[in-house]
Amino acid sequence: MKIAMFSILVIPSIFLIISSFFLPAGKLDISEHNPGGDCLGCHSNYSFGGTIFKSGAGDSINPGIPVELISPDGSIFTPDGSDQNGNIYSTVVPEGEYLIRIGTLRSRIWHQIPLQGGCNTCHKAGGNADEVRTLSLPPYHTTVTPGNQCIDCHHFPATMDFAMLKTEGALYPDALRPDTPGSVVKIAGTDYGFDPGEHNIKTIRPDIFADGYYSMFDVILAVADREGIQVNYHYDSLRKTHFITSINGVEDDYWYHFSYDAGSVNSREITYRRQYRWDEALWRPGVWIQLVTGEKLDEIKNEYLEEIEREKNMGNIIPDVMISINPSEYEGNPEGSGRITVSRTFTDVPVSAHNYRATGYNSPYSKPFQPGIITSMDVLLSLADSGKLTLVTGVFYDHFAGNYIDSYYVVEMGFPVEGIAHSSGRQGFVYTTGNGTNYRLVNEADNKFHMTSDISVIHAPDFCRWRWIELGKPYYEDEFTHTQKLIAEDYESITRGFNLHQPIPNPVTAGVMKIRYNLFEQGSFRIELIDMKGKSIHLIEEAYTTRLGIAEIDLTCGHFKSGQYVIMMRFNQHSQARNVIIHNE
Repeated sequence: MKIAMFSILVIPSIFLIISSFFLPAGKLDISEHNPGGDCLGCHSNYSFGGTIFKSGAGDSINPGIPVELISPDGSIFTPDGSDQNGNIYSTVVPEGEYLIRIGTLRSRIWHQIPLQGGCNTCHKAGGNADEVRTLSLPPYHTTVTPGNQCIDCHHFPATMDFAMLKTEGALYPDALRPDTPGSVVKIAGTDYGFDPGEHNIKTIRPDIFADGYYSMFDVILAVADREGIQVNYHYDSLRKTHFITSINGVEDDYWYHFSYDAGSVNSREITYRRQYRWDEALWRPGVWIQLVTGEKLDEIKNEYLEEIEREKNMGNIIPDVMISINPSEYEGNPEGSGRITVSRTFTDVPVSAHNYRATGYNSPYSKPFQPGIITSMDVLLSLADSGKLTLVTGVFYDHFAGNYIDSYYVVEMGFPVEGIAHSSGRQGFVYTTGNGTNYRLVNEADNKFHMTSDISVIHAPDFCRWRWIELGKPYYEDEFTHTQKLIAEDYESITRGFNLHQPIPNPVTAGVMKIRYNLFEQGSFRIELIDMKGKSIHLIEEAYTTRLGIAEIDLTCGHFKSGQYVIMMRFNQHSQARNVIIHNE
């Protein structure tokens, strides 16, 4: 059995291989030390050396810039910052691989020290592009895993390689970074901005959060205090959460909505009902939070009581754990792609903490929780502990698809008989953990909440389900067109179980129209062509399928009369229509 957790972090940076400039003892003279020159070529006794400039052009040195070297276990080596000549250097860096930070900018590539210790050999004016080095990391690309193995994500087809990356210019600390998304708290119809720098929040759940981290509930209280809004609340020990009893003297059943992406592509997500404890929901940049009333708070309280009773009597047990991986066959599932089909159900699964996001764990990534906190990701890891899974692999992202993430994504699961399932492009594993059932969560909560499994704190919920989903390209390097708009449209359609894409081309002239759809649940579906009088004139496809994801049908239109039609898709109890125009001479 192997449990692998490797890491990927998305912090845009301009540099790929960092090093430092070495200065001999004695007189410091720019003419002697050649800023931008090959440091290790002369100073072979140094671990690393380079020059920090004020721009990629390398025409103005930049003194006083701090430097850190960060190892895979999270330990930090801090040499002197850039000196009066812009030079950085050291003779005593332990041999190994490091992410390197200059100023506030951290690399996205690991650097072997001392092998890759000569910064200026790669980071030079004009960059180091050649016939092999032709690619740059996109602005929101993740930091590569230790060892610079692109295959950890670009696993099929494995056409990406670290050796193909080029630098853009000399080493400097002021490259553009993604903006940190803003946060909003909505109380009584008013939007209040939240900037953590304006507050000194101490969490009311120190049993959950490490120093410096806090919950969405903490943020609600901080904003209310700042705005002079009186909030009365109490902690319910039988349900292990807080409840608000009144706001400005008005008693009601207060609850909340939240979205980690409301400020970006998923603006509707703030309207979704929730069943997750608000004082255990980690605040992170970009989250929007809204206080609401009129929801099924009694139902939430009853389920919380049952859950904590189960935890008290049996420990952290989950009665039902389901894994359903059944990718579509669109684009094919060739050997080595990791697109296998497997379904498993486990009962009364004991779950233990693995502390990948807890203080004390050796990694270079953020650690918001206290040791011993159990998350939804621990469900898979506990199955691996017991031999039910042979492998669980996670990759750490700071950003994904342009959104702030700062979390692990599970990208690989191993099964004793079927082998290894691997995520593929924007197709992979998603989960739902909660009370109620997968089809009807407590409070009629929506199962789309973009809370990554490694920050989803759990006790003893009714179920946990992991399944396959397709929201874009099946492979990173293919030409499949799936725009950000279509990804967002698919995402919004998950609740109804499918999305019928816009037929292409539309209008169509005496040719073939491609009918593409995305299934998120198994079930029966029917697709037909309907005229403007509502009469079905052609059954395109009807079937029951267990395959999830994107599929495509060719509709030959040459024998239909010219005119306007409707493509109607029915799936389980839901339906969707697309207007189309057919031209035939």
